[in-house]
Amino acid sequence: MILKQHRKKDIKLNADKVPVDLLIQAADNVNAHLRNAGKPIDGVDLDLYDIIDLRMLSGLIGEIYANEVSSLHVDLARNPDIDGYPDILDLTGLGLDGNLNSFTKQDFLKFPGGGLEVKNTFGVKKSKSKWSERECRFSHIQNILVWKAHHRQTNNLIALQSNYVDRVPQIVAGFFADDLEECDWTEKQNPKEGSTMTSFCQTTPGAFEKLKRGILFSGPHILPDEYVTIE
Repeated sequence: MILKQHRKKDIKLNADKVPVDLLIQAADNVNAHLRNAGKPIDGVDLDLYDIIDLRMLSGLIGEIYANEVSSLHVDLARNPDIDGYPDILDLTGLGLDGNLNSFTKQDFLKFPGGGLEVKNTFGVKKSKSKWSERECRFSHIQNILVWKAHHRQTNNLIALQSNYVDRVPQIVAGFFADDLEECDWTEKQNPKEGSTMTSFCQTTPGAFEKLKRGILFSGPHILPDEYVTIE
């Protein structure tokens, strides 16, 4: 699958930029990793994508993507704290060469230099839609894509959309917004007692409109205005 670039303007950091073609390269790398992870191993009767649930898989894709972007830019670093914000730290202009030893845990929880947040979604399934596991989801998901976060201050958001291609999960589109406000996220929802879910909020339809205007790239069957309905 070849990802087509839509946005021409680079993403601004504090003292540098992130080219969109770097973000596409990161998606290509992730897709290659996902294809390789799904290949059978001699003597092992195990298919990873038959076992891992969609929620965990979606988060995993976002984590791998953040790692790939960080590895491709000298002044970006993966946030080492699992609860840290943002996912990708902006070190531009600091002359650190990726060395994070001068920062504390508190710094990583809300990094003073900012950076990029990464979220991924497979889309929310339509009510009563009969979708088989690991099939293409385009005709089975709601037209408004939704991304989830643990807080409402998320901005500089790279929002990924994933889908199954030949039964393998793949990144099929990427969007960006640097003008999100708290009102672009729903109020934080707390899980029901006994649930394994964590508290979360999610993007509103207004946030989706902002993200669509900032589409970065998409696959060959996903167009900026109608990508959610094309098979």
